[in-house]
Amino acid sequence: MNPLSLQSHSAVYEDGRIVLQGQTDWPSGTKLLVLPVADANQDHPLDGHVIIVGYGLVGRAVAELLDSASIPFTLLEQNPQTVKTQRALGRNIIHGDAVDTNTLVTAGLHTAAVLALTIPNESAVLKAITIARRLRPNMYIIARTNYSSMGMKATQLGADDVIKAEQAVAIHFYQMLAGRLQSSTNIPDSNPTP
Repeated sequence: MNPLSLQSHSAVYEDGRIVLQGQTDWPSGTKLLVLPVADANQDHPLDGHVIIVGYGLVGRAVAELLDSASIPFTLLEQNPQTVKTQRALGRNIIHGDAVDTNTLVTAGLHTAAVLALTIPNESAVLKAITIARRLRPNMYIIARTNYSSMGMKATQLGADDVIKAEQAVAIHFYQMLAGRLQSSTNIPDSNPTP
């Protein structure tokens, strides 16, 4: 399995173990990241839908998670071909720019529970945070930035959580190299704190 690939599999937690539902072709020793999702039979902790800004790799991962939890979402995307393709597949998607107040309102900003800013354009992310925070002071905003310095700025502008790409890359480098070196040396099996 390519360590950079994103795969999603259903599983349940039973008697202290995670039990996969279905077969995989993973080699023995494959490390997994397990993310719990809301039970489809329970009420969701979100009071409203999620707006996902950007439908690249990150936006698709967020959409997949929300789909698996049966949480409604609206996609906001600038690429007209992506919009056309996703509409044909039945996705609730709007063509537009997250720095445009009217576009965010059209996406349902006034009733959304979460704004997920998954785009790599830090300037647009910062502007969208400012707009959303002004219009919805209590909304949960999660943002993506490339650099830690912009992540701090996003937090100052009102993002509740920020994923900083350079920190994620640093952690991934550490984990991959530590895994390689661990068999031949005494490298600790832990995560760095960038």
